[in-house]
Amino acid sequence: MKNKQLDKWFLLTWKKFWIIIVAWFLAFVLHNLVYALFFNYFQSTGRDEAFFFIIANILIPLYFLICFIYTLIKMIKNKTLFEIEFVIKILIAIVLGAVATLLTIKFNFINPEMIFMLTVVFITFTFIFYGLIKLIKKKKR
Repeated sequence: MKNKQLDKWFLLTWKKFWIIIVAWFLAFVLHNLVYALFFNYFQSTGRDEAFFFIIANILIPLYFLICFIYTLIKMIKNKTLFEIEFVIKILIAIVLGAVATLLTIKFNFINPEMIFMLTVVFITFTFIFYGLIKLIKKKKR
């Protein structure tokens, strides 16, 4: 029973991955929207909108990291992590994700505040390419 509850909350699935991405994007948009709506207030006080900022930049990435580590541990226990086919697919997806991420940014663009956003873009591209690789494999069967 205990493992089923942990799996429910922390096992990273495609559905949960997309929910995390959409939640992060919504928090990002809501942070900017609230800041824009109350721009005069934030400008006069010298503050920034903190609620959605903390959700987008701390809570969601932390939850994703916990889910990712939990899924890796689960795969190591089930001995599915080290299957050569899975490793090859993941490596190809990571390379394609990195190339796609580099193509989406300007090469002279160095802004420390954008590191998280680029990380999310990289992870998203990696998952998309991994899904496409799995889809191609299914069609060949």
